[in-house]
Amino acid sequence: MTGTPDSWGPNTAVSTKHAYYLTSTWSPCGQFIAVVANEVVEIWDALTLKLLSTLKPKQVATRFRHGLAYSPDGCSLASCSDTAIIIWDTQTGGEVKRVTCEVPENGLKLLWSLDGETIGAISSQELGAFTINSYSVASGSALSPCTLQSRDAPYIWACDKSFQVAATTAWDSRSHRINIFEIGAVPTEIKSFPFQSHSRLRAFSSTTHRISITASITGDPNHVPELLVLDIHNSEVLLRETGSYQHLTFSPDGCFLAAFSWDYLCIWRYSSNHYTQWRKFQQAPIPLQFSPTLSSILGCAGPLLHVLHLDNSPNALLKKPLITNQNKLLDAFSPDGTYIATAYQGTSTITITNLHSQKPSPSQFIDTELEITSMVLTGKVLMVKGLETVVAWLLTEEGVVDGIVGNTRADCNDSLWEISTKALINRWTRLLGQQGGGESDGHLEFSVEDGIGAITLNESVIHAYHTETGEVLKSTGMPLHLRSTWYHFQNQCDLYYQDLCKHYRTLESSWPVSQTTLQEGWVKDPEGKHRLWLHGHWRSTRNHVDWLHNATTLRLRNSSELVVIKF
Repeated sequence: MTGTPDSWGPNTAVSTKHAYYLTSTWSPCGQFIAVVANEVVEIWDALTLKLLSTLKPKQVATRFRHGLAYSPDGCSLASCSDTAIIIWDTQTGGEVKRVTCEVPENGLKLLWSLDGETIGAISSQELGAFTINSYSVASGSALSPCTLQSRDAPYIWACDKSFQVAATTAWDSRSHRINIFEIGAVPTEIKSFPFQSHSRLRAFSSTTHRISITASITGDPNHVPELLVLDIHNSEVLLRETGSYQHLTFSPDGCFLAAFSWDYLCIWRYSSNHYTQWRKFQQAPIPLQFSPTLSSILGCAGPLLHVLHLDNSPNALLKKPLITNQNKLLDAFSPDGTYIATAYQGTSTITITNLHSQKPSPSQFIDTELEITSMVLTGKVLMVKGLETVVAWLLTEEGVVDGIVGNTRADCNDSLWEISTKALINRWTRLLGQQGGGESDGHLEFSVEDGIGAITLNESVIHAYHTETGEVLKSTGMPLHLRSTWYHFQNQCDLYYQDLCKHYRTLESSWPVSQTTLQEGWVKDPEGKHRLWLHGHWRSTRNHVDWLHNATTLRLRNSSELVVIKF
């Protein structure tokens, strides 16, 4: 589990915790997150993701389903099992009441009335039919079950003592409208607005009566799908974007709209009577929830839960991309095993952890401002490759960025140097082509030998540096072919490059476990001094099991988990 220290501001980092989660929700104050994990409900600190309490049901064999909602005062929490709505006291962690009800396989959408005396539950039945129930918190009795027909999933929100719902007319209706109902024994229509027949309702803002719709014409190959945001009172268009969008979500006050376009998360902000794009960055699609304070976004997707902290000032930046289960865990050990640098592929933050402390914990974070694709630690130089850039940081023996000792954070301003890989590749591709080297595929690799680190392209050094100081060794003219005898570098670098050419090898700091050392779940170090039994999920060939530092450290790593065992 990675998080942020309590002393950090709320606009600095992303926090991620690994498990399998059904659903999650914010507390009314925005300081806590409740999640349904396996057979318990957990409450965490939203900033640090520190586990604060675990709510366990009285019945041992309780199976949870989708559905989770805080009461307006934050003192109670409603969750959904396979047979009932369970109400918890968030202060004591005790189970207060079970409201027995019918729960479909996909669970219920739960919410509380503003006075905290009623719980609403909405579930989908057959195509276009939605059942809405209200339950008394005090007695647990059902108050007003009703059924609505709606072409799109309806949106429900809390009033003082009841609920209201926005729903579109049924598929077979001649007049296409958005209808707003007061929920009672019978749904009472209180407002109705015209709605485009070829559009789908994707999000609704109850505070502003703005709607987000996607418009497309089935069967027309030339029609480009559109995303529209409308004020339903006057049909004024507040946003129009072409393309396919999904997981559309309004903030509680309707001032922000988030949506995914393929693998990009777009956030629009309302200003001057229309929505303009605020931020856009690469991210795999996932359902999102804005916090009540608008300071963060919560995402829940099976094995991972994400908290993205925002700054809502006009010039604000989204500080970090969300971490998804598609991201691969990367790591790099210091030569003596004192510290380890870890990051998730596709994200921008590197965590440095001191392994010699009694309880290893992050000692420093580096905001790379890159979409990290790979990283390598050569001597004291940590090199990180983004999509089109390589950036290097010089680390001390304690594992912190040189020059800012004592701070918990570093960024690109503290780096040694930065190079454009696109420019390098284009330059060396032309030179290699002129010398019969052929076209480059643009694949960069790192290597090191005799105190010289290098970035190589098709076995040619295109950038080199001292691994202890980070000093760049500049070349003139031709790149160095590692498998040939000619070179054309500045004279003061000749000795280094002759050695590099003579002793060149790929960087190796570990021994992969072979079939002879991993047998029936047992793993032995190369010298046979240690023998360990691995649990079943670590025996997959997709996992990495390596011995480091002369077989004094065992590293076990899969796509999202890292275990380090020191002997």
